[in-house]
Amino acid sequence: MNFLFAFIPKRVSNNIIIAVYELLRRIQRLFRSRWQEHLTINSLAITNHSNVIAKNDGYVEDQNAYIDMPYGKATMQYSGCEIFAVYNAMRSLLQHPVLDLPELISHFEKDGMALNGKFGTSPKALRDFLESKGFTTAFTAKEADFSAFASKYPSLIFTMYNDRNDIRKEVHTIHISKKAGMFTAHNVYCNGKVVGPYAGFDELVKNINGGKAKGISLIGLSLKA
Repeated sequence: MNFLFAFIPKRVSNNIIIAVYELLRRIQRLFRSRWQEHLTINSLAITNHSNVIAKNDGYVEDQNAYIDMPYGKATMQYSGCEIFAVYNAMRSLLQHPVLDLPELISHFEKDGMALNGKFGTSPKALRDFLESKGFTTAFTAKEADFSAFASKYPSLIFTMYNDRNDIRKEVHTIHISKKAGMFTAHNVYCNGKVVGPYAGFDELVKNINGGKAKGISLIGLSLKA
C-alpha cells in the first residue's frame, strides 16, 4: 500500500504533473466562476487579516486562518497557497503587492484555478501572471537544476510534494525570499512560522517537513532592469 501512495511523487515526472495542472486550468476556463461575488466577500474579509499581515512585515504566513475567504468552491485556507506565494513574492521585491489579495484571488479564479480551486492553481499560471505585471521570470521542473537555478534569482516560488513518499500529504507552494544570499521560506506550515534563513536552497529544502519535501517546479523572478 505504501508503494501506491509513493507512486506519483517517485514515478510520475514533474513535467507530467505540470501538464496535468495546465489541462485542468484550460478546462476550468470553460466554466463560469463566481469571481465577482467572491471579490465582494474577500474585500470585506481581508480586514480580518490586515493586522497580522502588517505584523509579519507584509507577508502572509498564516494560511490556516483564511477560512473566511472563498477561492472557487474551496477556501484560501484549503487551496490558496499558490496565490499567497505570488503575493509574498511581489512583496519581497516591491515592498508592496501589484494587486491587493482579493483582486489577486479574482485573477486566478478567472485564469489559473484547477478543479474549481480544489486542486489549487496551476504553477504556470503564476508565472504568466508575474510576466504580465512586468517581472522577469524563469521556470523549471527539473529537480536536479533547482539549486543552481535558485542561486540566480532574488525571489522564488517553489511547488513541492509535502512528502516524497505519500501523495496523501498533498502539494504545497511557497515563496522563498533571499537576503544577503540567505534563503527563507514563507507560509510553509501555514501557521505563522518561517523556515530559515539557510545558506543554500538545498539546505532549506532539507529542513522542510523533516526532509520529506520533494520539488515539482521552481519559478525565479526579478524586477526588470
